[in-house]
Amino acid sequence: MTSRERILTAIRHREPDKVPWDLGGMRSTGMMAMAYARLRKALGLPREEIKVYDVGQQLAWIDEDVRRILGIDVIALDTEKVLADHLYGWKPYRLPDGTPALIPARYEIKEEPDGSRILYDKDGKATARMPASGFYFDGIIHELEDISSVEEIDKWIPGTFEREELEALKESARDLYENTDYAIMGSFGGNILEQGQGLRGWENFMADLAGNRELAEKLIEKMVEAHLKNLKLYLEAVGDYIQIIQMGDDLGTQNGPMLSPKLYRELISPAHKAIYDYVHKNSDVYVFLHSCGGIYELMPYLIEEGVDIINPVQTSARGMEPERLKKEFGDRLTFWGGGCDTQSVLPYGKPEEIKRHVKERMEIFSQDGGFVFTQVHNIQANVPVENIMALFESVMAAR
Repeated sequence: MTSRERILTAIRHREPDKVPWDLGGMRSTGMMAMAYARLRKALGLPREEIKVYDVGQQLAWIDEDVRRILGIDVIALDTEKVLADHLYGWKPYRLPDGTPALIPARYEIKEEPDGSRILYDKDGKATARMPASGFYFDGIIHELEDISSVEEIDKWIPGTFEREELEALKESARDLYENTDYAIMGSFGGNILEQGQGLRGWENFMADLAGNRELAEKLIEKMVEAHLKNLKLYLEAVGDYIQIIQMGDDLGTQNGPMLSPKLYRELISPAHKAIYDYVHKNSDVYVFLHSCGGIYELMPYLIEEGVDIINPVQTSARGMEPERLKKEFGDRLTFWGGGCDTQSVLPYGKPEEIKRHVKERMEIFSQDGGFVFTQVHNIQANVPVENIMALFESVMAAR
């Protein structure tokens, strides 16, 4: 089987020739750049200029030589990466540990006297900050934080794909489709809960949902309208080339859903359904939803909405036991993740413990298809390289 065939077979709940494997197919299945630099060295590969395509999470683009060595089956059609390659270019950058790298040239990073770093967007606006001892950039701006009326939401103008961006995405998607056999995942987003939290601030939007229903509903309506407009443009450009479209909305915490199932069903679920229905009605592309946390109680709603694939399968959260998930939802959802616990096992376990853990997870999730292996979330900067190698070696041995 080709990689594309292998992924599609698994999504269709049939067992492929071997378990499909994703590393870096979207922004929660990859590696932080500092860990990636150590991986390249451990694999005996030359020291390349690492492209940090997700500046906020400091994620490295997985190079083709690494993909080939590991046998990865998925590649991202990542909008930021495509735009940097085709339109804006890349510029030099140094990782927090001093390793040389590249970031998209439309961003500027400046170091403050206290050692923190401030991220500026293409318009020169400060958008995020990395503490002096940190590895990530945290958002520092909430565009709609101070609004108090639906009239102010009416005045908000969401972003829209520009013509040259769509052309670059189409060119890149066509090239990947015609010249590789990878399954191609388009990074769209379509967030509702997360975007609301980003626009209003976490506390404000959660308070809106609970106590200011008119404001919350108006903002959700406006977000859905914008997502559908962009989704139409996006699918017209790349829908013939991608097999999977990545949506995202973190709905869970370590202890369960972020919202009550009732509130989720009333306010967020209809918005998700409108977006996912559009995909199914206007393409043959599978809907992939990234949602961290304990979302067991919400999974029946996600299936009704049209979610085909769930990620990251945070098995350390309440209610997310692998056997339970596979038994109850394995015939209706593809589990894209859950392959190695990145909270405690991967960073802190011994290599032999990691190998046993990965083997067990693969045996549970891979029965009757419906599984793509990847660790629960991105491999973090401080994970020992011997643990990363143990993870990869155990996957390759079990496939």
